Amino acid sequence: MKRWKFDHFLVVLLCVGIACVSVQIGYKAEAETKTSCPNCGMILKEWAHTNHEFTNSEGQFRTCSIHCVADMSKKSGEEPKNVQVALHLQPEKMIPVEKAVYVMGSKDPGTMTKVSKLAFESQEAAGKFVAEKGGKTATFSEALAAATEELPQAKPMIQTNRKSKGKIIDPAEQDRCVVCNMLSAKYPRHNAQLVTVDNKRFHFCSTQCLFEFVKNPEKYGSGKSQLGAVWVHDYLSGMYLFGRNAYYVVGSKVLGPMGHEAIPFDLKSDAVDFAKANGGQALKFNEVTIDKIKAK
Repeated sequence: MKRWKFDHFLVVLLCVGIACVSVQIGYKAEAETKTSCPNCGMILKEWAHTNHEFTNSEGQFRTCSIHCVADMSKKSGEEPKNVQVALHLQPEKMIPVEKAVYVMGSKDPGTMTKVSKLAFESQEAAGKFVAEKGGKTATFSEALAAATEELPQAKPMIQTNRKSKGKIIDPAEQDRCVVCNMLSAKYPRHNAQLVTVDNKRFHFCSTQCLFEFVKNPEKYGSGKSQLGAVWVHDYLSGMYLFGRNAYYVVGSKVLGPMGHEAIPFDLKSDAVDFAKANGGQALKFNEVTIDKIKAK
């Protein structure tokens, strides 16, 4: 009887040990998964306390912040639907925004904005937070409207911040396009850059060369590196855009350094208007191919 109890005890210990190892392996695998915001490229888990989820006609998205919800809505021209938000003090929990109470302008920082917009599960929880950290309560509609109003000022500030942190690096005079060997800096309206997950940076004279690279990155020196952030210029303002969430006009009569280009735009409406005036069609990044760009 005693022997059976001892053997049983060993089996239990072994099972617990296996379970612990499995949990640790699972946790490590989860920690190493770097799912990024589709609008700005930031790692979602690093900003879990301000994550939002929503849908529109282009798909279902999880963003790092309400700023990116506002920006994507402005870009697409669509109101976000089925929106959920992570709770500031319980980031593992998401609730429908209709049930959330936002606190705007508290001492706790937000994400992608100077004025924080943080979500709480109840008026009581939000009020307690305001008493400690300041700010004022708001609905999701009010918070989204504020984030949308801030976009014209926020975008230049974000670009400056990206450059200061080295996320975007303007091509130097000697930097050559890795596809065609032309000097990228000579074409400030058309040049682009791509940064791999392991921080290899590639400059391009044009979006044509960018998408040529995307088609066959190993041919141009990426090795086995996973492709990461893409930066292109809005054709109208000249500002850098996160290229994976830009709109591109392909097949227009407007040419670039290499001839036919995928002309980038921040707003879908601008891309559509440009295509009406100059020919071509407006596409998202994952719809563009080098074959479509070169097609006559």
